[in-house]
Amino acid sequence: MSVQPSQDAFSVRVQDENLPRTEVVEILLKLSSAQLTARDLISERVRAECDRLLVDIKGALAPFLIRPTDEEIALNGDPRERKIPMNPENRVKTALEAFESNGFILLVDDIQIESLDQEIKMTPTSVVTFLKLTPLVGG
Repeated sequence: MSVQPSQDAFSVRVQDENLPRTEVVEILLKLSSAQLTARDLISERVRAECDRLLVDIKGALAPFLIRPTDEEIALNGDPRERKIPMNPENRVKTALEAFESNGFILLVDDIQIESLDQEIKMTPTSVVTFLKLTPLVGG
């Protein structure tokens, strides 16, 4: 399902959290529609990252949902520091694969989204949380 711009486009609050919860980074994400799938939500989030650098109120760079690989950083430097454009389609593909392999959990209004094709209805007060999981050491 491709999201087309509509009259009900609006911004939604997006939070990035890590486990253990040491820091929460919050951004506003402009969505094309109030009703979309998880696939569309993740895609819009990643494309927004590729379109611009995400900066929090203190001026510190917010983390990417999908960080560039070590190889990409070695070849091109960190795109947040050098402002090197990223390929949005590669980033979206990587993010969708990470969601499917439990690289992060997607919550909308504290309800876990289970599949990429799950329909989501946003409200003006909706909060989207991308909860990144940290692998356990030694197992």
